[in-house]
Amino acid sequence: MKQAYFSFILMLSLFLPALIACRQEDTVAPTVAPTADPVQAEQESANTVSGDGDAVATAVSTNTPAPPTPTPLPAKRVTVMISAEPESLYIYGDNSLEATAVRHGIYENLFTSLGFDYQAQGLEKLPSLADGDAVINTVSVSAGDIVLNASGDPVRLAPGVQIITADGEFLTFSNEESVEMQQMVVDFTLKPLVWSDGVPVTAVDSLFSFNVAADSLTPGDKTKIKRTASYEAVGDLSIRWTGVPGFLDGTYFLNVWQPLPEHQLSRFSVAELLEAEEVTKRPLSSGPFVVSEWESGKHITLTVNPYYYRLDEGLPRLGAVTFQFGMDADQNLDALLAGQVDILTESNFRENQDEIVPQLLENEADGAIAAYYQPITVFEHIDFGINSAEEYAETRPDWFEDVRVRQAMTGCTDRQRMVDELMYGKVGVLHAYVPDLHPLYPDDAFMQTFDPAAANVLLDEAGLVDTDGDGIREWIETEQGQIVATTPFSITLGTDSENALRQRINEMFAVDMQACGIHVELYDIPVIDWYADGPFSPLFGRRFDLATFAWLTNVRPPCNLYLSRNVTGPEEQGFGGWGNVNATGWSDEAYDTACELALKALPGTPDYVISHQDAIRIFSEQLPVIPLFPQMKIAVTRPTVLNFKPDATQPSALWNLFEIDVEE
Repeated sequence: MKQAYFSFILMLSLFLPALIACRQEDTVAPTVAPTADPVQAEQESANTVSGDGDAVATAVSTNTPAPPTPTPLPAKRVTVMISAEPESLYIYGDNSLEATAVRHGIYENLFTSLGFDYQAQGLEKLPSLADGDAVINTVSVSAGDIVLNASGDPVRLAPGVQIITADGEFLTFSNEESVEMQQMVVDFTLKPLVWSDGVPVTAVDSLFSFNVAADSLTPGDKTKIKRTASYEAVGDLSIRWTGVPGFLDGTYFLNVWQPLPEHQLSRFSVAELLEAEEVTKRPLSSGPFVVSEWESGKHITLTVNPYYYRLDEGLPRLGAVTFQFGMDADQNLDALLAGQVDILTESNFRENQDEIVPQLLENEADGAIAAYYQPITVFEHIDFGINSAEEYAETRPDWFEDVRVRQAMTGCTDRQRMVDELMYGKVGVLHAYVPDLHPLYPDDAFMQTFDPAAANVLLDEAGLVDTDGDGIREWIETEQGQIVATTPFSITLGTDSENALRQRINEMFAVDMQACGIHVELYDIPVIDWYADGPFSPLFGRRFDLATFAWLTNVRPPCNLYLSRNVTGPEEQGFGGWGNVNATGWSDEAYDTACELALKALPGTPDYVISHQDAIRIFSEQLPVIPLFPQMKIAVTRPTVLNFKPDATQPSALWNLFEIDVEE
């Protein structure tokens, strides 16, 4: 769990979630989507229909209507600078931000993830339980069927397997004739997309894509397909996803696979698809543009798909888009200022933001550019060592158990100054593990403001006072009303040695704490040691006073980061294991209840909203960490570029390439 977060954070890979799938045999079968069998996946053929309850989906026949009459194409064009040449345009190949940007012009987005939410684009709508195109059925399962066990793993049902029944009860299976479980069924409808060769896109193309993604030779995470009972084409444009019994997926409305042209690609084996130019270099397009030229090391040029289904709406606005690469990074902005480039995507500004932003601000003030600053889903925070490892806890007073101390230290922290100086005021201060603009953020959540005077009052109330006038508060021990010992409120704050931003955060924090009578010593250690698992790790071994690092937030608020069951430590002592995520040691029963309910609830239900908001309210008041601010991404265009709309939770700024325009 923890490793997945840090691989994302450390690499800053802001990609759409990879399409996920299960194993099938090497040759692509265009009309059959098998149930994934985690037990025998290495032996079974994708097209085998077994008698053990495995579901098999078959496609219905489709009719090919006449393609639309091509309309006159717009002549306007833009040049986009991306930081590197894509290795491949195959949807199951190169998942870099650069390849994703180009693919936005080639494949119609089935959905988008704007504003910490999801929206349909190439789908008629996102399915929902409320609308009835997603349902939860009660089904009977018996020994040998693939089900989700109580731990969330797909297994064959057998004696000793613990499951959750349709009534929500835990049951250890003991060869009963049958047991009832819940099963989710979700229906999707494609919009009338058309491939760039004039052949309509059909549900069979999505089924074909599923089968390709499912094969073990196809790169990508197979988690979702291992939890798929069947994936069916049930109409020309209609697709049905059925989960394995027990799998109630919180993102069920995204369980649809980007179509691939079955009529063109079914002659290739899965292994051949990884290299075939028909998908890697010159794929058929279902989106607004098609690849017309790829000059290696220099550029890729897209021109209008003459069969794009939205041509009659005047889309796309542009006649051509050229993706340029191969230029030195320090020349990119000069090229835009010289009019050689129209758009610099966020991939050009991953590093050295502190050096480039002042220049962007100057150019922006002169009217030479339009700069776009968006928060990303990586957020910085300072964790309190609330419940430290026993050996470490014995070395110091229990500074942070009192919520008043945590609130006071947050109130002593000038987070807006951090944002202004470190992020140039382009993002907002955080008050929880999601930003205030998140749709689930409650209006009445507690917000600890910067107020050193009020913070000092809280510290006084908590019994931390300066008894000797040296400017540092003390922890006071008394016997019979008399002071017998004092310990200066002197603490340490650590981070990894390879992150200059966090080192600067810590320096600013230490200065802020002086106004509240708290002395802070700073340290940093190599990143590999800082984030290590195990009892001797300073961070996840819970051997710190304060620690600065980053986590991911998302559309679904990550309340799980602070659950009691996720506190790091030995499982035999009731902790969550050394590979877990809650390094603070904080444990709150009310928070646990709200978060667990939120994690079990499905989006669109009242419980989902209420429980997530309850968890956020508790967290923002209890403050097991000091939420600081999100990191940001930057993109730049010439002032003449229109409809450029980068978004915090949409990985690529070119998600709406179909409507980007330029002034003539």
